[in-house]
Amino acid sequence: MAIRLEKAIVRGEISNETPGFVTGRIWLLGQTAPLVLNLRGNCLRDIAGCTLTFINPQPRREPMLDILSEVQDGTVGDMTASRKSRVSTVNDDELLRLLENRLPVPTRLANCLHLEWFSGSNGRVVIETCDFNLQISAPAWSMSAEQETAQSLESQENFHDYIDGITGMDAGDDEDEELFDDEDDEDDDKFGNSTGGEDGGFSGNDQPLNEFEWEQELRDADRRAEAYQEAFDRYRDHPERERLIAEAMGWDPAEVDELTDELSEVSSNMQPDDAQSLIENASNIAGDDEDDHHPLSRRAMSFALRLQDEAETRGLLQPDAVRDSPVLTVIVSIIALGGKLAAALDPMIEGLEPEPGFVIAMLKRAQVPLNEALHALSSLDMRQLTRDTRTWITGVRNELFALRNDILDVMKELRMRQ
Repeated sequence: MAIRLEKAIVRGEISNETPGFVTGRIWLLGQTAPLVLNLRGNCLRDIAGCTLTFINPQPRREPMLDILSEVQDGTVGDMTASRKSRVSTVNDDELLRLLENRLPVPTRLANCLHLEWFSGSNGRVVIETCDFNLQISAPAWSMSAEQETAQSLESQENFHDYIDGITGMDAGDDEDEELFDDEDDEDDDKFGNSTGGEDGGFSGNDQPLNEFEWEQELRDADRRAEAYQEAFDRYRDHPERERLIAEAMGWDPAEVDELTDELSEVSSNMQPDDAQSLIENASNIAGDDEDDHHPLSRRAMSFALRLQDEAETRGLLQPDAVRDSPVLTVIVSIIALGGKLAAALDPMIEGLEPEPGFVIAMLKRAQVPLNEALHALSSLDMRQLTRDTRTWITGVRNELFALRNDILDVMKELRMRQ
C-alpha cells in the first residue's frame, strides 16, 4: 500500500513555480535531514504555480518511515490543497473503539491537503490531512482549466504505470502478448493466468504445478490484490470509482463486479485485522468440532489463545501498552500462522485432495508469521522480566520451533507424493 507521511511530518514546503516540475522539502519527526522532492509534473489548479508551506501541529514519530529514500525522484500524482474528503470527527482512541466494535464512525466533509507522487525508490507516497496549517504564495504562473484536465490525465497515467509495475505488466509486455493472444486466450482465466485448459492447476505439459510454480501463482495473485488495494485507496471517494478502478486494473468493464468481489476476498486475506477480531476468530476455530480442522491449524489457534491467557496473568498485556507489546505481536502472528495452516491443510480434513505443490507453497507462506513471532519474542527485554517469566518465554520459543518442525515434516511427506 501507499506510504503515508502525514502523521510524522513536522513541516514542509513544495514549489511548482517552474511549470512541469514540483520540488520540495519535508521534515519528518526523528529524522535530521528532510526528504527532498524532485518530481516531474504539475500541481492541480488551486496550487499550480505556487509555493505551499505546511506545518503539522501534532507530529508523531513513525519508525517505519525510516525506509524512505532521502531524495524522492519521480512523477507527480494528484496534488491539491482543496480535495473534498470525509474525515472522522472523533479522536484516534475513540475511532479505534468504534472500529473494534464495528460501530459507525461520525464524519464531516472537509477540504483536505492531498499530495501524491510516485517515487522510483519507494513507490506511491501520499500526504492526506485536514489538520495542517497551510500557507500558499501568489502563483508565478496560472493553469487553465484545459491544462488542469491534461494534468489530471497525466497523473492518472502515472498511477496506471505504477499499478503495471506492481502486477508485472509494462509497455514492453503488450507487444509480446499480442503475438500469443489468439492461441492462448482459451487457456487464460480472466486475470490473465494460464489455466492449462478446463482442469486448471496444470503446467503446459499437462502435469500438476510443482511447489515453485504454485509459489509464482500465489505471488502473482498477491500482486494483483495489492494493485487493487492501491486503486481502491486512490479512488475510494470518487463518484466514478468503479470505472477508474477498472481502467487502472485493465479490466473489461462488463466484468468489474465479479473481479472486484474476487480480488476483495484476496485483499482481505492479505490485510491483518485488528488484534481483538483475530483473537475472536481464533476462539471460534478453537471451539469448532475437532473434525473440522487439521491438527496443526487447531494447535496453532489453541496455542495463541493459551498464550493470551498466560500473558495476561503475568501482566505482559497491560492495557496502556498493549498496542506496542511484543507479546501481542507474538499472539497475533501465531493466529495468522493458524489461519495460513487452515487454508493449506483444512481442505484435506474436509475430504478434498488439493495438489501437493499447492499445499507446500501455502505452508512455505506460513513460515512468515511464525518467523515474525520468533522475532517478536527475541525483541523482549529479558532483563525486565522475572526468572519464571523468562523460563515461560523459553518454553514458548521451544513450542514455536516444535510447530515449525512439524510443518516441515508435513511438507516432506507431501514432496514424496509429487
